[in-house]
Amino acid sequence: MKCSIEVLKTYNIHYDWKTIYVGIRLDLISYKEISKYAVEYLSNHTECENSLILELAWGDGDPDENYRKLQMVLIELYNDLVEEESSQWDVEKRKWRYGITSHLKEKNKNSPEELLDELSEVYADFGYPEDMEPFIHYMPSSDGYNPLLYSKEE
Repeated sequence: MKCSIEVLKTYNIHYDWKTIYVGIRLDLISYKEISKYAVEYLSNHTECENSLILELAWGDGDPDENYRKLQMVLIELYNDLVEEESSQWDVEKRKWRYGITSHLKEKNKNSPEELLDELSEVYADFGYPEDMEPFIHYMPSSDGYNPLLYSKEE
């Protein structure tokens, strides 16, 4: 499922280069989002003279090269990459999941069935997080609820 950094902006989720990096690694955003964020970053940090960020703002170059530049930006700004299975990775991943699920909730506010279907896709895309199980229609209920005993409206 591809999305945009606009999802993060819309729901007032703080994001930075680490968030962009995790979004790329999870294949949630396209490489052009790196360029969009670089332009945004430069407009908010007018004193920035980081040549890598300036190059990323141009948006040209092949994705592999832009990915390497993104990694170098992380090392320069934060002295490290965000490693999978780290607490920082989990925080950035949750930002994306929250933004995407919030977007889906808004998009499907008149279609609960579509929302549930799309939430099950997010559930799979994010590695089946335990805290999403209550929202997944095909998962067994943990509170004894049996949907077969009720009509769709109920």
